[in-house]
Amino acid sequence: MAKNPAEETKEEAKPEPKETLDVTKIEPKFKHPTIFQHFDALNPGESFIIDNDHDPKPLYYELLAERGNIFTWEYLQKGPEWYKVLIAKNPAEKQTAKGAIPEKDVKKAELLKEKGVKFGCSDSGSNSAKSDDFDEWELDELADYIVEKHHQYIKDNAEALNGLAIKVSEHHGTDHPELHRVATQTHHFLQDLLDHIANEEGVLFPVIKQGLAKRRNPEEKTTYEVGTLDLPIRVLLKDHEIANEDLNLIRRITHNFTPPKNACNSFSFLYGKLKEFEADLNEHFRLENDYLFPKALELDRQLTEV
Repeated sequence: MAKNPAEETKEEAKPEPKETLDVTKIEPKFKHPTIFQHFDALNPGESFIIDNDHDPKPLYYELLAERGNIFTWEYLQKGPEWYKVLIAKNPAEKQTAKGAIPEKDVKKAELLKEKGVKFGCSDSGSNSAKSDDFDEWELDELADYIVEKHHQYIKDNAEALNGLAIKVSEHHGTDHPELHRVATQTHHFLQDLLDHIANEEGVLFPVIKQGLAKRRNPEEKTTYEVGTLDLPIRVLLKDHEIANEDLNLIRRITHNFTPPKNACNSFSFLYGKLKEFEADLNEHFRLENDYLFPKALELDRQLTEV
């Protein structure tokens, strides 16, 4: 006998989340352990919501690495000031089946765990791996890590940060005219940075992977001339210098990202996000300047001797 629509709707309805957890009120070192406790306390099919002031994507990968593909992750709100995520434990019958998590994310979580990446939240919202590990990483792993962590951070935050700078400038620029300069400088800085990472992903990183494949198998063909990586890498290093100069100017205009005492929440949040963005970019450039680029140049030199 066919079920009536009311019965189907009742069966398919999801239970209400057990609670909402405001992560901003938890001391940074206890944030992820507390969230894990709440997740582990869920019965299959149950869920809870977390509220945070930055994208909790590192938590997503830690949960995936430590608990496996047994949950769903749904953004209910995605910035610019607040992120709200619904985390649900899969029903019992789906615990051993493939969940809704993309396979590429499962593999990434496994790689990050294998490499000893620290997932935990810091005050800036940025996370880093042990620096002494990077010399041991293969070039393709390091390039992928930079793209998936730091390039993705830029892509996830650039539009919202630009919009926030414009919004704060429009609302408070009369009393704080420096905000107009902050908005203009932020716009150009972010646009140049997006062009920069597009160049890396579209040109340099694929070339590096070609060189690595050729080192592993000399029969492999390359679409670039071996021994010519020095020029494009020098161009990218110059981009890094310009980006740092732009950020230093923004830092000076904002008095080291210090809002005035009477600043509203949006005003203070803008300066906090600029500071967070700077912290992530510093780590991003450090990985490329100190590890990826030198290792790529050494690989290119080796290939000229084959």
